[in-house]
Amino acid sequence: MCRLLGFLSPTPVSAADLIGAAQCRQWQDLGRLHDDGWGTAWIDPTAAEAIARFRTPTEGTDDPRLTAALDDEADVGRIFHLRMATTGMADLVENTHPFLADGIAFAHNGSVHPVEELRALVTDDEIARIGGTTDSALVFALVLRRVRTGSTLLEAVVETVRMLRTDFDHPGINLLLLTAGELVVVHATAGTPVPYQSFDLSGTGGLLPYDHRDHYYRMSWQRFDNGATIVTSSGLSHAGWSRIEQNTAMRLRLGTGAETIVRL
Repeated sequence: MCRLLGFLSPTPVSAADLIGAAQCRQWQDLGRLHDDGWGTAWIDPTAAEAIARFRTPTEGTDDPRLTAALDDEADVGRIFHLRMATTGMADLVENTHPFLADGIAFAHNGSVHPVEELRALVTDDEIARIGGTTDSALVFALVLRRVRTGSTLLEAVVETVRMLRTDFDHPGINLLLLTAGELVVVHATAGTPVPYQSFDLSGTGGLLPYDHRDHYYRMSWQRFDNGATIVTSSGLSHAGWSRIEQNTAMRLRLGTGAETIVRL
């Protein structure tokens, strides 16, 4: 159970350029609840497979590196992740999102249970390519399998999510996947219970962040006049944001901003 933020833009920008430093601080402050690590991945033509990544299993709220990534670092595409670990999943760097393999960065909000049944679908070699031991890493491995056999990224994501929604009981699957040319967003959490039992409010003064009581899995987006698009999970004020429809996958293309939306 985590928080997501990501954008794609025709010209390099920071998250603060799009939504302002105040909303970036509001999002970063969600790390008081989602305090099991944070990470970010971005399009970098000089990096291996054109995607660079940083991640750490430490809280992001007061981390100046996260502040700088949100406010100062300009890119044409970037995703962020604040982690609240699924019960039993260790706070290790290899379990921290985004995962990265084959030029695809992957970040997940939600959970798929039972993990043992999910693990049985993935080979040792597939999970070793990704690292990590979480349900999120296993979902990513299933997506990559389909990509390697010829599916486009959007097709692979849609096929994987449809399978999980059919074979598992109300899995929570909000996703961001970033490549050198596109951003894929998934909102598929219908029926997923809010994990109140996992919320540790000791760092929040006993209060849940904005919109976390009834709309924890909500996803929203903003589209700007120049074609830039930013998406986020709940926790920010509604002003200027539109909701992403439940049970949809959306692909945004770099440069044109063209979007493809698929019903799941």
